[in-house]
Amino acid sequence: MYGQNNSSKMQKFADYIINQIQNNRTRFFTIIGFTFGFLLLGIFIYSKTLNFSVDASDKLSEAYMYFSYGDIQRGTQLLEDTITHFSGTSAAYQARLVKADLLTEQQNFAEALKLLLEVSERAKPETLRPLALSRIIYLYDKQGDYLNAIKYSLEFINRYKTNFMIRNVFLNLAQYYVLTGSLEDAARVYTEILVNFPATDEAAIAERALNNINIKK
Repeated sequence: MYGQNNSSKMQKFADYIINQIQNNRTRFFTIIGFTFGFLLLGIFIYSKTLNFSVDASDKLSEAYMYFSYGDIQRGTQLLEDTITHFSGTSAAYQARLVKADLLTEQQNFAEALKLLLEVSERAKPETLRPLALSRIIYLYDKQGDYLNAIKYSLEFINRYKTNFMIRNVFLNLAQYYVLTGSLEDAARVYTEILVNFPATDEAAIAERALNNINIKK
């Protein structure tokens, strides 16, 4: 009897929360986008200061300039030039990230994924790697492929436990579990959020979610 009641409560919670998630989860990725831009700028300035491949950085800077003018075609060509001619530099890995963003918005997910996987595994400086991995999560989220979004969220958590995005990754992981019907897993992740990130906005959201399904751990 308890199992049936618990299952009913969890299903009722799922019906409500799935709609909320679908309407609101993009907030996380919007925040990533803004942070991503600021970090790229910071890394770019850092590489210029230390004279790391000045030519590559100049090429990337020129690409950003054309994007700011709205000339996507010329900006994209400069990204390609940076990747082709300065392949192993920080600027080239940054260019791959920007190109992957453009491909994702064009729904060319396969090509975007190739670039993001390369950056997530090989990029220097390594601060670019979690940015790529978060983009992979977004790519699968955008396609509605929540199983792969779960897979790469778990990878992010395992690799970057202290990253500034970790709380949002945890929260979105729980929401992906809800979207795939894995409500017990969702409850487990919400509980982890309460334990690992007390007195945060994410903890408040997790607590409300747990209260809604009447799970106390």
